[in-house]
Amino acid sequence: MEKKGMPLAMALLYKIGNNPIIAAVRKLEDIEKALESKVDNVFFMGGNAKDIIHAVRLTKEAKKGAFIHLDLIRGLSSTDRESVDFISEYVGADGIVTPKSYLIKEAKRVGLYGILHLFMLDSLALTNGVSLAQNILPDGIEIMPGVITKIIHTFSETLSEVPIIASGLIHTKEEVKEVLHAGATSLSVSDMALWNLSFQDLQDNN
Repeated sequence: MEKKGMPLAMALLYKIGNNPIIAAVRKLEDIEKALESKVDNVFFMGGNAKDIIHAVRLTKEAKKGAFIHLDLIRGLSSTDRESVDFISEYVGADGIVTPKSYLIKEAKRVGLYGILHLFMLDSLALTNGVSLAQNILPDGIEIMPGVITKIIHTFSETLSEVPIIASGLIHTKEEVKEVLHAGATSLSVSDMALWNLSFQDLQDNN
């Protein structure tokens, strides 16, 4: 998992930095379209524990990264450390996404990437989110909603070595450009029309 001599956060940056778009898959029937697209990584945001095992296997066979949103998978506890062990030993995913700091630590313990999910409601959430991220130093930070460029800029400036993933309410190519310009490393999007965007596409003037 960890490249020799490279911290997990930088290894994750290397892993997700090749393509700006991460496929956010809410319905497992959409996994085939995600695997046929240009995305290098998939965030699973729905389904049950049994389905996820199969979906992750297909994802790894397609040589794409697989990350599990713990709070959104039926049959997996989003509070128990044992869920992290299960994902590591039986699911075979690359990492987890969770708002719970202690599960980020558990992910690191078993060699998984731990991505901290933060929902930005107001200024207090921003302050607390930055403080939490500085304290636990996750391998990546997913910020929702992803269209708030001011918040993305704050996180990318404050935690410059941690990948920032924008998520939610992103529907257009122009919004993707704006979010990346604000400092996001990549974007987790459910809109299939954006899954095939490459960095070269985003450099075009049209």
